[in-house]
Parts: sequence; C-alpha cells; structure tokens
Amino acid sequence: MSVLDVCKFEGFSDRRWLVYKHPNGEFNTKSKLIVGPGQVAVVVHGGKLESIFESGTYTLNSENFPFLKDLQRKAYGAIPFTLEVYFVNKTMKLNMLWGTKDPIQLLDPKFQVKINVRARGQYAMRISNYQFLISNLVGSLGGKSVVDFEVVNDFFRSIINTKIKTLIAQYFIKNKISILDMSMYLEEISKESFKALTNEFETYGLEIVNFYYESINIPDEDLDTINDILNRNAEFNILGDNRYRTSRGYDVLESAAKNEGAAGGMAAVGVGLGVGLGAAKQTAGFAGEMIPQNNSNKKMVHCIKCNAEIEDDDKFCPECGAPQVLHCKTCNSELSPKDKFCPECGTPVKEG
Repeated sequence: MSVLDVCKFEGFSDRRWLVYKHPNGEFNTKSKLIVGPGQVAVVVHGGKLESIFESGTYTLNSENFPFLKDLQRKAYGAIPFTLEVYFVNKTMKLNMLWGTKDPIQLLDPKFQVKINVRARGQYAMRISNYQFLISNLVGSLGGKSVVDFEVVNDFFRSIINTKIKTLIAQYFIKNKISILDMSMYLEEISKESFKALTNEFETYGLEIVNFYYESINIPDEDLDTINDILNRNAEFNILGDNRYRTSRGYDVLESAAKNEGAAGGMAAVGVGLGVGLGAAKQTAGFAGEMIPQNNSNKKMVHCIKCNAEIEDDDKFCPECGAPQVLHCKTCNSELSPKDKFCPECGTPVKEG
C-alpha cells in the first residue's frame, strides 16, 4: 500500500453513516489530514488512541503525534509510519425509530381483561464520547469499514424493548391507568423512558437527545372486548338494575330458543325464566303494560244479589250465600240472571 499524502473523507449523500474507517493506513511526516464540517477524526496507533481532531487541516508530524519524535532523531526527511484513522459523524440523528418487538401482556386495571399492548415512537441521538465509541462499539461490530445509524439502532433495539416493557407495565399497575387513557400520559412516560435509557447509551459513548412515544395501542380484538364492556355498562346505567336484569333474562331465553332441544339449552330456559319473570314482577308497568298479580285464568263476575266479585263457576256467593244458578219452577230449565221469562216455557221468572 502506497504512502498517502492526503487523508480525508467526503462523506455520503444520505448522511446515514456514523463511523467510517479510512482504508489506507500508510502515512509519513508530510501527510495531511483533512477533517470536514460535522466530522471528527479519531487516530489510533499501535492499538492506542493517539489523538482526536476536529474540523480542519492537520500535518501528521511530531507536533500532533509525540511518538514521532524518537523516529525523527534517527532519520532525516519524511518518516513513514502506520495509523488507523476513523472519521466520525458528530451531527445529530433525529429520526431514529423504535417499536416493541413482542406485545406486552397486561391486565387492564379498569376493565379487568387481559390485553396485548404495543408501543412505537422516535428518538434522536448523537456521539458524545468518541474514544468510547471506537473502543467499545466499533470493536464489537467485527471491524466493518462503515457503521451507519441503523446498525446502532439494531444494536440497542433489545435494550429499548426491555426498558419500555418494564416502564409501561409499571404505569398500568402502579397508577391504575386503563389502556383507553394511556394517550393522556404519553408525554410523561416519554420523559421517564428518556431517563431510563440515558445511561444505557452513555455506556457506548452515545447521547440520547430525546425519546418520544407516538402511540400505545392494542389489537382490534382486545378493543372490541373493552367496547362490549362499555356498551353493557351504558345499558345498565340507562335501564337501571331491575330493567337491565329483565333485559338480560330475555336475552337468555332468546339464546336458548335458538338451541332448542339441547340439554344445555333447556337448562338455560329455566334460568332465563327465573331471571326474566322474577324481574318482570318487580318492574310492573314496564313498556306501558300492567302485569296482573293474579295468575288465575278464571273469569270474575258479580253476585246477582249483593254484587260481590266472585268466580264465574261459583254456584253460591261466598259473601251472601245467594244461589248463582236459577231454574224455572215450571220446566226446570237453567235461567240467566238477566232472564225475566223462561226461554223454554215462557213462565215469568219472578212468578216461576
């Protein structure tokens, strides 16, 4: 490999790169190092970090690298040596996306139903400690010449998921917040997540600038279950206790009728009748109709003598003892209380 006169990196147009290792490692004391805007150059010699250069142009001589002084005493002219040069992107990366890989299974504290919670959002990061980054993160990535932000995002995905799952679970349980109310707490839980993740990123020389939740949601089937509970509660509040029980009893009867003939269906009919009719008695007047308290099918009439209310098949009035069935004294035909003459022989009733 030839000695490089000028060492620089133009960068990539998409600005997605995080660290770039220059392929040439042969330099001499007349070589130039050019660091562009938004870049930092980290120089390593013999496995040891020698120096960090901000934006600008530098000559690779003994003023910048003390280890060259001993070489210059023994030789004249340009002295060759080897270096590893890493260009680091120090600009902030704003649109780093994150999301829970697996759903978080929780018991909703308000509705007491098991739900599967998912969350997603966005965060921003930048490099804060270049030495840590080169020695820890780059070394663990297998010596790649280019490391982009997505590689770092993948590296921290499991850490983010673990922290987020713990934080969301704590908010549900500790604060007794329902999934339907979580949108009101997104800003607060974002701040807590930011604090929890700061130390994790600093370990690798990175700084997390912000961390946001875009949404915390559940699958449609879990939402349907909660909506069903809400609808039942609304029906209960509108109808009241007794009418709600009556309505549910009728639902049981209807369901049993659809499964007519099954043993379970007949059992449901019995339960439904007990609930429905029992509640119906307590709510007499429901739907504009009075429910009679007398379950007898017999017709009620009045005594022909004292006008007391008696059953139509009573032969004598239980109040005054008067006979309710009259017979003609001439032909013994049965007479109606309203008959003035016998319909068979014509005998006057009073006279007959």
